[in-house]
Amino acid sequence: MTNWTRLTSFEPQAKKTETWIYTNAGTEKKHTVDVTFGKPVDILSLKLNMTEDYAASVAQVKSSRTALFASKDLDHLQQCPICNEDADRAKEIFSVYGAPYFQCPSCSHYFIKARPSREALEHFYGSDKSYQKTYADRRTTEIRVQQVAMPKALWMLSQYEKEFGKKPVRILDVGAGSGHFVYACRQLGLQADGVEISESGRDFSKKVLDVELRNIDFITELDKLSTDYDVITFWGVIEHVPHPMKMLAAAYKLLSKRDGLVIAEVPRWDCFGSSLQEQFTDSIVRHLDPLGHINCFTDSSLATAFQHNQFNIVSAWYFGMDIYELVTQLAYARKDNKIIEELKRLIPTMQEDLERARFSDEMVFAARPAR
Repeated sequence: MTNWTRLTSFEPQAKKTETWIYTNAGTEKKHTVDVTFGKPVDILSLKLNMTEDYAASVAQVKSSRTALFASKDLDHLQQCPICNEDADRAKEIFSVYGAPYFQCPSCSHYFIKARPSREALEHFYGSDKSYQKTYADRRTTEIRVQQVAMPKALWMLSQYEKEFGKKPVRILDVGAGSGHFVYACRQLGLQADGVEISESGRDFSKKVLDVELRNIDFITELDKLSTDYDVITFWGVIEHVPHPMKMLAAAYKLLSKRDGLVIAEVPRWDCFGSSLQEQFTDSIVRHLDPLGHINCFTDSSLATAFQHNQFNIVSAWYFGMDIYELVTQLAYARKDNKIIEELKRLIPTMQEDLERARFSDEMVFAARPAR
């Protein structure tokens, strides 16, 4: 059984340095980790197409997920996707649209045990236009670049310079979505490329941002990519795939002989958003969406994933949309969108408090290859 502990100060701070300690079978590994809390964002401006018709979003997600998980065309996991523990030992937590989430007793990872096949997932992400609708919205493009992608690009730059004393030259964004992060990196003068299997995401990126993304499977077509990338990013990617460890292993192959950094953003189970959604399992459109997020990470399971793929964790970043989730769920439950207007002013401050308490629904880890 893997075990992680952290040494940290009591005081809630926007930034701090912590020691994370990994122990397993008598071995111990310490990581010095710079931790950042919070990322201000005007979330309601970004989520226009959801707040305008949240009920329609709920109906679409609920219908498609319920039908999918009621089918017999599902793959049944035999092992935990992170530590390979026997999946039969995992504990069922609760179900969303007929799909139970289970928790691994060894690494604490949460996952959907009976999930669509890899081929079905690739078809969904490659051809489904509704999934990309939030991100491929022309009305929010500039806001998304400035408030979401650019802060991530600047954080990535600061972590790389902190570790290696220089700026990275080439960036590869895996699962680049609609191209916003690649675009932000190019605005900063970096050579940035992106790979994305979604046709609608690639089309939007090319037409709106003039960024051409490549249709490449990062695991099976690694030989089609350059070997001189300094940073590989997975912004909201490895929670979607059946084999997140293979994604990180592929990143290690490209970075192992360089001053390289891998960055992964994932949904975080131990948060206010998860507690809230456990009470509203019939109206979930994000976070614990059992099709979108077939994996949901704990700090321990993501750290274990990096550790087992020969990466040393150097930085972490915690932020989220938990209070946005609370406001929209309340408005939907009461069938009154005035609630959003009345409570939206509370979102930034309350979310910031959650983030500093490390109880938010997103986290990002950055790591360098172990030597």
